[in-house]
Amino acid sequence: MSKTDEIINMLNEDSGAMIPRSASDEDIAQCQQDLVDLSLEPLPQGYIDFLKKVNGLAWNGIEFYSTDQIVEADNPTSFRLMDLVSMNDEFNDLYELDEKVLLGRADEDYYTYNIETEKYEALELESREAWEEFDTFDELFCFTVKGRLGMNN
Repeated sequence: MSKTDEIINMLNEDSGAMIPRSASDEDIAQCQQDLVDLSLEPLPQGYIDFLKKVNGLAWNGIEFYSTDQIVEADNPTSFRLMDLVSMNDEFNDLYELDEKVLLGRADEDYYTYNIETEKYEALELESREAWEEFDTFDELFCFTVKGRLGMNN
């Protein structure tokens, strides 16, 4: 079992975590096609592997986007987990960072994949400068979530 799987299992026990069902191959294919149709970069394989486990995630201020907008209907706040296509379209319109695929965010950070360097990044929200890079999505995910779980990285 990977570290990401272990963390997802832990978060499944937290009633405050929004962990949607896994994305189907059709969900992923449609998301990829919608990104391409908008002249945006496709999702990297590491994130696709994550989506096949859970179709996005929201917990303790951390969001990793899904293939579709997901609304937590039984929650009084009706939290909405945003979809990758609309968030990347908005991100690209705002910042014109064509080489980056937006995967999620938390507090003062964006989480992206840099097409040019083939690295996953934590970007500072204001400057959009990378303050940490990772070779795999699992490394980015574990770094992000473990800190909030009080676990050592």
